[in-house]
Amino acid sequence: MKKLILILCMFLVLAACKDKNGAQADTRPTVKIGILYPLSGDGASLGEAGKAAADMFFEEFNQKPHKFNYQVIFENNQNKLSQQAILAQKLIDADKADVLITAMSNFGAIVSPMADKRKVMHVSIATDPTVAEGKYNIIASSNPTGEAESLYAQLKKHNAKSVDVIVMNATGSQTMLDYFETKLKKEQDLTIGQIYHVNPDEKDFRLMLAKIKKNNPDYIVAFLFMPTIDVFMKQYKESDINIPVTGIETFTYLQNKKLAEDLWYVDAASATNEFSSKYRAKTGKTSTDYAEYMDFCLQVITFGYEGAGTTDKEQVITYIQNNSTGQITAVGQITTEPDGILNGQPVIKKIINGEPVIIEE
Repeated sequence: MKKLILILCMFLVLAACKDKNGAQADTRPTVKIGILYPLSGDGASLGEAGKAAADMFFEEFNQKPHKFNYQVIFENNQNKLSQQAILAQKLIDADKADVLITAMSNFGAIVSPMADKRKVMHVSIATDPTVAEGKYNIIASSNPTGEAESLYAQLKKHNAKSVDVIVMNATGSQTMLDYFETKLKKEQDLTIGQIYHVNPDEKDFRLMLAKIKKNNPDYIVAFLFMPTIDVFMKQYKESDINIPVTGIETFTYLQNKKLAEDLWYVDAASATNEFSSKYRAKTGKTSTDYAEYMDFCLQVITFGYEGAGTTDKEQVITYIQNNSTGQITAVGQITTEPDGILNGQPVIKKIINGEPVIIEE
């Protein structure tokens, strides 16, 4: 009788471990990853690229042994700051997200204090180091120090002695300008004539362009992002100004890249050839629209959880901080700085036939 009861108990345990289709149920813990990206409106191409990259990543990741299940939840912030906190709160409270992913410094800055307060891991594709402040925040950084140094070096190669700067009123843009100004103060052989501050919804640059033309700098350095950069470049092309435009990450955010044909700029660490080939095969697109940074974030998250072997977020973050340097990612080899900053290496690009291409000059 006892033997019969034991067999029955074993049968019930095995039955409980199968799903309704009779397959063996997966009892591994699930890590929920909430992603705040623009899936419509301005910046939809960034969201579409990020979603494609997430699908690609887990198609490959799930073919290998792993300790945890990962569930991805996308929320469309429509590239509107007003939506960011609302959707982040929804992901934390309703969806019980363990990790949040954000893109761009001004959006990441909204989520960072929320994540730290609620003890939710937050990985942001950002430039502003303040986004990484707090125990639970990490940024997949474009290495603003390296970008500013690259911009300065390229301007000097092109014999520039003076520039005018246009900067958007946003934390990421201002951070880039701060690093650039620091570099110029150190070197003292390249000057800024005028700095023009604009709001993200600026629609008319004609008067500003007239002033720049009169000032006649060697270059216009634009720290502008979507959708402002498209408005500016359209009016720049319509004007008769012959002063070249450059910047940091500037033309990557440009929707109509032909507006910047033959112009060079500094970009964040670029996708590896391996990632670019896989992305092109998956989507048919040659421009990745920073899809590589979504892959970077997901690799960091899964690397942390799988390596730490626990769902304790503090241990996961500590593991990432202590073991990430030297890892090969979709943006190449990375380095780790204090306070949760993971850096790739910046590159120089030029828009050729409407596409950003890495160049050697």
